[in-house]
Amino acid sequence: MAAQCSLNRGNKGLWAGQMIRWLFALGMLLIGLAALAQAAPRNYAITPPRVSYSDDLAQAIVSFEVSNRGAAGTVATEIVITRHESGQSSYTEELPPLAEGETRDFDICLPLANLPAEDVFFRISAGIDEYELAGSRIARDNEQLFRVNKAQAVAGSGVCAGSSAASTEPFALVVPLLGWRVVLLGGGIELNGSQVNYGAALLAAAALLAALAFCLWLFSLALRLLFRQPPKFDAWQPPYAHNSWYDMNSTLGRRQSWQYHAQNNLLGEPTAPDQLVLVKHLLSRQNEVLGDWRVKAMRSIQYDIYGRISRTEVLMPRGVIEQMNRLLQRAPTLDETDRRKTIEPLAKRISRFALSPIEKQNLSLPIALEIRFESESGEARILFELYQYRGEDWQLLDAWEPDLGQTGARIPEQFNFTLNGQLPGEDGREYKLRLQADVAALLWRMLAQLPADATAMNLA
Repeated sequence: MAAQCSLNRGNKGLWAGQMIRWLFALGMLLIGLAALAQAAPRNYAITPPRVSYSDDLAQAIVSFEVSNRGAAGTVATEIVITRHESGQSSYTEELPPLAEGETRDFDICLPLANLPAEDVFFRISAGIDEYELAGSRIARDNEQLFRVNKAQAVAGSGVCAGSSAASTEPFALVVPLLGWRVVLLGGGIELNGSQVNYGAALLAAAALLAALAFCLWLFSLALRLLFRQPPKFDAWQPPYAHNSWYDMNSTLGRRQSWQYHAQNNLLGEPTAPDQLVLVKHLLSRQNEVLGDWRVKAMRSIQYDIYGRISRTEVLMPRGVIEQMNRLLQRAPTLDETDRRKTIEPLAKRISRFALSPIEKQNLSLPIALEIRFESESGEARILFELYQYRGEDWQLLDAWEPDLGQTGARIPEQFNFTLNGQLPGEDGREYKLRLQADVAALLWRMLAQLPADATAMNLA
């Protein structure tokens, strides 16, 4: 029967679930760090004021700078000048929001007419509000003291101009997640207060980019491993050569016709007297059952009298394929108890995947289980055996190895098995347990079925 389009409903293995949880935790951590970086507060700072006087000695000119050392400001605040002793407000001016790294100059004029002749101390604050609370650590650099002495005033050329445009400052770049502040200077780069030349900075940048590229490669590799699909189950072409010059009535001609009918290496229950059955054995050069053969793909699919039901097809995930290959590799060294302990969990997984897409009303239909094998050319053997049921037992009639066609470096092969559906009087739970036992028995017999022609095979 022709292979049809499939719907892969196999679940991911345990390692896939662990990888998903790890990636989810990493993503949540990065999101949290990004959120913290975006929520970083602004940080205004004010330089110590410089005091000069106007030409007519009527005003004191207070000059200072306000800079933003944190995140960009979003709302305007105030510059407030108060008398230090009494706390009386002397001047208030709006401070517009400053961008990250921005510095702004201010020249504020205070009238001298109402001031005494001796020293008068003032307190100037910038940006003290709900974002930088008074008395908090972040607001320590938001206040400065300065002194005005009318008796010692000396005429100058200062002009009260209020706030000026932002002063020119070297380009600065802040990396929030890493806490870096990079400033481009004329002779190099300043990183968090430490200055390095451009050559060392370029080497560091190249190393950082290489590390970032490596991390991205690891992340992409994890994604490919996590979301890769099970092996494709393409249409299988038998590797046997078809020699048209054979007489169809000769032994070679009959063998060539028979070998396309072999389904697996198991002898089933006879259904009629003199029934003929052909089996095929996949062997290694040392005559081990399934030695040097590896499972490439597996699938299960229901069928009825009209053919395969494509919507019930399940491609077994890679975890099952890898578990099957470990079983094939270890089977010759395992005793009966250990082999059974290895087969039972694998049979449970296969039966669970096979039943996952099947609707309740279709449980009675049989299930086809197909296993695709592959081996290196020259490292494996295929042996056919023709049996006939005589005298209440199977009798071997013929055995041969096929001529192989142009297979390339690898030989493809396939076993087809049939599993019974739900039997009359069997409830759902009993059917699941019985199907699991049937799959375990099938795997056990597949690994234990030796060829009958022991003499020709040089078997002990």
